[in-house]
Amino acid sequence: MKKACATLLAVLMSCAFMTSCQKTVEETTTSSESESAQEDDGIAVGDKIIFGNYPQKKNPETDKYDTEPVEWRVLEIRDGNALIISEYLLDATVYYYDMADVTWEKSSLRKWLNSTFYDAAFSESEKNLIVTTKIQNQDNPLYGTPGGNDTEDNVFCLSLEEAQKYFKDADDRRAAPTEYAVMKGAAVSDDCKLANGMKTGWWWLRSPASSSNRAADADCFGNIDTVKNADGIDGDIVFAESNCVRPVVWIKLADSVKEVG
Repeated sequence: MKKACATLLAVLMSCAFMTSCQKTVEETTTSSESESAQEDDGIAVGDKIIFGNYPQKKNPETDKYDTEPVEWRVLEIRDGNALIISEYLLDATVYYYDMADVTWEKSSLRKWLNSTFYDAAFSESEKNLIVTTKIQNQDNPLYGTPGGNDTEDNVFCLSLEEAQKYFKDADDRRAAPTEYAVMKGAAVSDDCKLANGMKTGWWWLRSPASSSNRAADADCFGNIDTVKNADGIDGDIVFAESNCVRPVVWIKLADSVKEVG
């Protein structure tokens, strides 16, 4: 999985410096007054960077899952910050722990990403590079299912609109779960594989689906569930345990980001 095109070397910054430079990014699905760029500090949209660490491959000698650097894809560059998404599906968990109506604001997944995952994946110096994001939670465009209140998150999932915006097609959206995610229950299919032979999985989006007890997702073919299936529903039930997590964060670009050959 270490096919990085760029490497992120996080350096420790003083608390006073980071306090003076702290920003908040507003995540929107429409045009923004902030100007997007294709490249900044040698990092370009589409580049791969390394940031944080998380269990991924199983070590046959110890029978445990080694913590490894996480590979991310750069989706957008804006105002000196980069929006990045994990290249692989890092874990498998529910959107919500019960069969109930829920929005992103109250979801178990949001809480898990901003606490358990956040603390496990990022060092203190890396946390200082993560920019808190104002999240717009829009209603489902097909069904009108309420998206709920807007939120402020350090880590989040893409919305339906963002998953369509940042990937050129369904094939580009496909992603494979790590060995660790498969151990946690990630569903894979022999019919869905990347060019390298890795089986792909399903990953959560933060948007609601056809009802408030279903959440949108991208399937193993990279398709986004926005069309009714034979049962007249889409997305997946919120307590589906086999769906994966593909985290998204905004990070501050600085001299700590170096392009490598």
